Amino acid sequence: MKRALGVVLLLAVSVALPLARGAESPMEPKVKSESEGSGMGMQLDVNYGFVAGSKSHTGGTDVGYVSEQNASLKYVVSPELTKNLFLRAGLEWNRFSFGLPSGAPLPNTLQQISGIVGFDCQLSEQWLLRLEVQPGLYSDFKDLNFHDLNAPVILGASYLVDSNLQWFLGLRMDPRSRYWIAPAAGVRWKFADEWTLNFLFPEPRLEYDLNKQWQLYLGGRILGGTYRLAEDFGDSHSADRRLNDTTLDFLEVRVGPGVSWKILPNLTIEAEAGCMVYREFEFNDPHMFIRSNRPAPYAQISCHASF
Repeated sequence: MKRALGVVLLLAVSVALPLARGAESPMEPKVKSESEGSGMGMQLDVNYGFVAGSKSHTGGTDVGYVSEQNASLKYVVSPELTKNLFLRAGLEWNRFSFGLPSGAPLPNTLQQISGIVGFDCQLSEQWLLRLEVQPGLYSDFKDLNFHDLNAPVILGASYLVDSNLQWFLGLRMDPRSRYWIAPAAGVRWKFADEWTLNFLFPEPRLEYDLNKQWQLYLGGRILGGTYRLAEDFGDSHSADRRLNDTTLDFLEVRVGPGVSWKILPNLTIEAEAGCMVYREFEFNDPHMFIRSNRPAPYAQISCHASF
C-alpha cells in the first residue's frame, strides 16, 4: 500500500509544471490582456522552506533523523510570436540541503539548474497546449559530468469551461527517472464567491478569499525529482559501492494551512506551516529505499511575481 502511494505521488510531482501555478496563467484572461498590451509576459517564483528532523529508515534499519532546507527560483519570459503562440524561455534552480546523521547513506545536497524552452499555443477559446523542455544539470553537484545532464519533456493541456472552471491534463517524459513517463490531471473550480478548489499538483489546496488582498488556504505541497549521484557516492557515504554513480528519485509530501497576501496586483507573498508527512529516497541501482513516514514540522515562504 505504501509503495503504491509513493508511485502515485511521484507520478503527480513528475507532471508538476504543466499543472502548477505557471500553467494556470495561459488559461486565465490576464494572459490575453498581457499579450495585447505588451506582447511579453514575465513570471518570477522564489521559495524557501525548512523541515525539522524526521526519523528515517531503510527496511528495519534506522538511519537517524534527517532535516532539510529547500530553496528554488524560477524565471520565465513569454514573448508573443503570433496572436495565438507564445514562446517560453527561462531558467530554474532547485536545491535540497539535508542535515544528516553521521554515516547516513544519503546525499547532503540534491540540486537542479536547468533552462526552460517551450511554447504555449492557444488552439481556441477553450483549449491551450504547452510543450516544454527543461535541459540542465540534475545531480548532487559533486563531480559534474555528462551523466548529470538531463532534459525532461513536458506536455500540458488546459480546457476552459468558463471563468470558474478549468481542467488540466499533463504528461512528463524523463528517461532518467524510474517512472520515465507520467500522466496527471487536475481542476480549478471556483464553486462560491469566496471559495476555490485548486486541485493542481504539486500544490493542491482549498482557498478562501478574505478580501481582494488576503487569502487563506489549506492544502498540500509535493516536491521531488530525479538526480544523478557522484561516482564515489557509495564509497564515501556507505559500504555499498553499487551506489556509486547511481540515480536517485526523491519524493516528499507536506500538508498544512497557509496565508497569501497580494501586495500588488502582480506581486504575492505566501507563508505556510504544517507537517511533512512522507519522504522517500529511492536508489535505482541497487533498488533501495530510505523513508521518513513520521510527521515533522515544516515552514515555507514564497514570492510570486508576474508582469
